Amino acid sequence: MKIITDTGSLYSNKEANTLGFDVLHLHVMINNQSYKEYHDISSEDFMKLVKKGYMPSSSQPAIGETLELLEKYKGEEILMISMADGLSGTYQSMASAANELNDPKIHVLNSKTLCGPERYLVQKALKLKEQNVPIEDIIDQLQASIDTDVSFLIPRDFEFLQRGGRLTPLASKISGILKIVAVMQKTEDGSKLEKFAIKKTFKGAIKEIIQ
Repeated sequence: MKIITDTGSLYSNKEANTLGFDVLHLHVMINNQSYKEYHDISSEDFMKLVKKGYMPSSSQPAIGETLELLEKYKGEEILMISMADGLSGTYQSMASAANELNDPKIHVLNSKTLCGPERYLVQKALKLKEQNVPIEDIIDQLQASIDTDVSFLIPRDFEFLQRGGRLTPLASKISGILKIVAVMQKTEDGSKLEKFAIKKTFKGAIKEIIQ
């Protein structure tokens, strides 16, 4: 069985190769240049550009790249774990590639999340694979995790949210002055983020999440 995910799970090619799975790169456009996430640009370099005021945009892995990877494992059971449908077009891209090949051995799973929680799903799939658990049971166990998962995000840069149109200039200015820490929560369907809590300190925000 082959496991494939996207860089929404925070895995680079190097890490994936070491652990024995494949990763498809999201494409990031910033400062009028396109990069493959975790391949052409590091997290550190990406953040340097953001702090300079550049506004990034992203797109799902090209369907051609997805098809090429699937053809590589033709005839094998394949489990594809994608970041949330609604937050990215990655799931639809993976599903379209699988439909085009019309292979019942290709299974596409919508994680309904991204980053840390998606990474956890990949780790869980790898562990179950090592235990020789059948792919159908792996999917059932991952789905159980997805159905009970709760994801949080703490934005650290209100100016970035303003530039992205997610916060008004006035709200951004007030938030910055008051040093407010906002906690966002992923909606149940995984399609967007909504306000969960507003705290005065980062420590308070973490405490609120834990509670």
